[in-house]
Amino acid sequence: MINIIRSELSRLFKSKGFYISLIIYIAIYVLCIFMQINAQESLGFQSGSINEPGLYISVDTVITSMNAFATTFGYIFGVLVLGIYLSSFVTFEYSSGFIKNIAVLSNGRKAVILSKIAVAFMMSVFILMISYGLSFILGTSLIDSFEIESLSVILYSMSFLLLVSLAVFSLIIFICTLFKNKTAGIVLVFLIASGMLMPFINSILDMIHLTSLSEYTLSYLFMNTVPTGGDLWVKAIFISIFYIIVYNILSIGITQKRDL
Repeated sequence: MINIIRSELSRLFKSKGFYISLIIYIAIYVLCIFMQINAQESLGFQSGSINEPGLYISVDTVITSMNAFATTFGYIFGVLVLGIYLSSFVTFEYSSGFIKNIAVLSNGRKAVILSKIAVAFMMSVFILMISYGLSFILGTSLIDSFEIESLSVILYSMSFLLLVSLAVFSLIIFICTLFKNKTAGIVLVFLIASGMLMPFINSILDMIHLTSLSEYTLSYLFMNTVPTGGDLWVKAIFISIFYIIVYNILSIGITQKRDL
């Protein structure tokens, strides 16, 4: 099992698609940061009269802190871009037929999923490193009055983001394992990251008069403000861990029972 996990991690770091995904993610994130750097100027422009016809982008919030950059832009785009790549990574074994070679090994079926969890963990670590690293470097260099939150706030946020991204990636692994199709995973991560899934979930819960349960959904955790301590943080952590365990148990169950 350990060898299979090592093999999958090696496949990740040797994959050109992984590094292309990181480059795309970094480019999008840097663009978001520069848009925020120019936000003050945009606000000043909007406050005056506009004489030229055309489409103008409205900016009503200016982010000037490291943690806010990482939580508002960093991990959302990171989960989106790397989630798309993970969908292809998971389904490669099915499309190539390599899954049959792994399944005959001792604990091979279980190792298929556990190795993907290890890959998802590494992706989550990269998301945090890039989110906070770029926020710190560009923020301190280019943004006036840039704020760096206390270490406790940053650690609370990072632990939450790590678990939420692992929960989302676990869901992607489950969906891709269930359907053996990367399209299902790509569509799912887009719906979660874009926030389009949350209104759909709310409408269903509202129909059965259980709207309060929306706070316990993975989409709600992903789209709402990061808790930075207290009971809310503990609650969010336990909900994230619950989803990680459930989705991976389901994925392992599928691979154990399915005729590959």
